Amino acid sequence: MMEGIPFFDAFSEQEKQRLAERGHCFESFKDGDVIIQEGDMGDSDLFVILTGSAYVRKDDYPDNIIAYLEAGAIIGEAAFLVGGRRRMASVIAQGDVNVFKIDRTTMEQFDCSFQLKVTRLLVVIIVERLEKMNEALAELMG
Repeated sequence: MMEGIPFFDAFSEQEKQRLAERGHCFESFKDGDVIIQEGDMGDSDLFVILTGSAYVRKDDYPDNIIAYLEAGAIIGEAAFLVGGRRRMASVIAQGDVNVFKIDRTTMEQFDCSFQLKVTRLLVVIIVERLEKMNEALAELMG
């Protein structure tokens, strides 16, 4: 299921195999299930959408969709990188969704070079999202 997902392209076959062997990494969600709940602090899991789609919303404005996410999207990266952060938005499954999930404890079992690779990938994702947000804000401001 990892094949064809850009996030995993940076990893060797051996690294992908080690990731997949690390326990409960694959989860399924049904239409309307909450994958990430805004405000939660307890978990800092990182999710990669393998199949299906989801949408992002702020719970105070449930009818306003912030983003639509397809297979390959990464979610939960901020809480994963910086433990102890509240989840900034909710992510809701749209139809059947399969995800790859990894927690911080599992990540700490990998060597430093692997952890650095993951961190760099997540930083690139965060920077790209900030760029999109800045562009959208600039458009709104005219």
